Parts: sequence; structure tokens; C-alpha cells
Amino acid sequence: MQTMIPHVDPLPLPGPVWLFTVLLLVVFTLHVAAMNSALGGGLWTLWNYLRGRHAEHEYSRRLAVELAGMLPTFLAFTVTLGVAALLFVQVLYGNFLYTSSIIMASTWLMVIPLVMVAYYGYYYFSYKAVEGKGIAGCVLAISVCVLLAIGFIFVNNMTLMLRPERWLEIYRAHPNGWNLNLGEATLLPRYLHIVNGSVALFSAILAQIGMSRMKQDAGYGRWLVQRAALVFAACTGLQFLLGMWLLLATPREIAMTLLRDPLTGGVFGLALVTVIAAMLLILLGSLAEKPSKLVSAGFGVSLLTLLLMVCLRYLLRMAYLKPYADLGGLQVQAQWGVIVLFVVLFVGGLGTVAYMLALVMKCCKTAVAK
Repeated sequence: MQTMIPHVDPLPLPGPVWLFTVLLLVVFTLHVAAMNSALGGGLWTLWNYLRGRHAEHEYSRRLAVELAGMLPTFLAFTVTLGVAALLFVQVLYGNFLYTSSIIMASTWLMVIPLVMVAYYGYYYFSYKAVEGKGIAGCVLAISVCVLLAIGFIFVNNMTLMLRPERWLEIYRAHPNGWNLNLGEATLLPRYLHIVNGSVALFSAILAQIGMSRMKQDAGYGRWLVQRAALVFAACTGLQFLLGMWLLLATPREIAMTLLRDPLTGGVFGLALVTVIAAMLLILLGSLAEKPSKLVSAGFGVSLLTLLLMVCLRYLLRMAYLKPYADLGGLQVQAQWGVIVLFVVLFVGGLGTVAYMLALVMKCCKTAVAK
């Protein structure tokens, strides 16, 4: 109901809507990349750690140990970039996000202690992975399950904010805040699409890591590239099926936006092309006797696909909220000095993060070599 939607914050925006939209898309893309690394990386690590406990799977053990040192960093970046993304969503759609968060407040607040559990679990595993014994595997499994639960809570909130007409019904059913958006038809396919996508994207990342390991150990690098390419292709195929399920579950008037709106349809079509191109490039590159630069090209295209999917997600959000929100009507009082300072610090921060990641990769590579 329209009456359930709070009024827009009367304070004017400190910058134009298009700028905050661009910042949201950029930051959220980085957040998703980090989140996929934390969740997809956790699943990859858990599987290879369990396999690596057998002597015949030396490469699996080596990969698990190498990834163990990266997982806490991935999760730290996920949290930091996620906070930034939520702040930009708040600026543009605060009256929707705050309301859905309040309706499921008790569940939503559980995210904080759950993140702490997952974070410390990853840290514990990073110190104990080399030993290959004890409860390290159980701790890692708990952290991965906790991250899956956090993702499920987030998907509930992000879908609930899009359906203001259901807010009153859900609130009246459980006014204590212990709510989930379980009645949403798109909830399960959207959640599975995200989880499967995290494994797919991290597989592309692993293929690129495998390329960098070729000079140090050709056997290990080739094994990693080929295994990552196979998983990437399998997850990409499954992603098409989950995407069809999600599209069929989406309200017809929203799904038709893909055909009626040239921008939304164009982004959707380009995303389909790039994901197929990424799969073919990585597969073809990995099948060569010596993995070729096609793998790196496929990794780059997969990152482009991620950006396109983030843009498509935003365009569909606009379609959902079109009857209720008018971004063009928001008041703006630009503070360009603050904005310029933010952009400079943001770019500097990205450079620092890139340098830190390079150091982490180098340290993990050196540790495994020893």
C-alpha cells in the first residue's frame, strides 16, 4: 500500500542522482566480487581441504592451504564494501530499505553476530589449515554455512523492499520483527542464482590464479586452470537454468521490461553474450596443452558480465519501485567539494586494496611453495 511507504527524507541529496547511481553500481560490483570470493572461495576451500586429507590428492591440499590465507581478507573486503553499497542504496531508496529492514528487524540484526562467527572461523582455519587435522575442517564448514545463512537473510530483505504492497500483511503477522519474505516467488531462485554465481565467478578467479602459478609449478598451475574451468562451465550452465526459473517467477509486468525497455533489454542481451563468451574462452584456453591467454581473456569478460548483471539488477529494481518511487523528484543541493574529496579518497583506497591483494597473493604463493 502507498500509505505504508514513509515519506522521502526532506534533506536534499549532496549530489545529483546519476552520480550516486554510478557510485552504487561501482561499489556494489566490487562488493559482489569480494562476496563471491568469500563464499565461493569458502566452498572451494572446504571441498579441497576434505579431499586433501588423502595423500593422493596433493594438489587439493595445496590449494586449500593457499586459499586459507586469502579467506579472511576476502570477507573483510566484503563487509567494508557492503557497508558502502548499503549507504548508497539508503541515499536513493532509504524509505524502502529502512521499512523492509524494520519489518524483519530481529532477523536482520542477526547478520552482525553471524558475520563475526564466519570471520573468526575463517581466521581460525587460516592458522590451522596447514596441519590438516583437528577441528579446522568443521570450523570452516560452520563459517561457510553461516555465510550461506547471511546471504539468505540479505536476499529476503532485498526482495522485501521491492514489494511495499506486502509490508502490512507481513508486519501484522509477526510485529516482533522475526520475519522473512518466504512468500516471495523469486526468493529461492534468486538466492540459488547468487550462490551458484559465487562459485562460478570464483572459479574464473581461480583459473586466473592458476595461470599465475604456471611459472612456479606447471603441473599444479595446469591442474588448477583445468579444474576451475570445468567448474566454471558447469556452474554457468546451471546459472542459465536458475536464471530461467527466476525469470518465470518474476511478475509478468516486470519481466516484460526486458522486452519493452531498450536499455534493460540491451543490458540483458549483452550479459548473455558475455557470459557465453567467458565460458568458451576459459574452456578453450584450459584445454590447450599449455593453458593460453584465452583464460585471462575469459576472466576479464566474466568481470564485465558481473558489472552488467549488477546494472541489470538495478534496472529491474527501478521497474519494481516505479509505481512508488520518483528519483527525479528528489531535491539536490550539490556539495562538490565533499564529492571531489570522496572520489579522490575512494580511488586511493582502491589502489591500496589492489596493492594489499597483490601482497596477500604473493605471501600465499610463497607460503605454499615452502
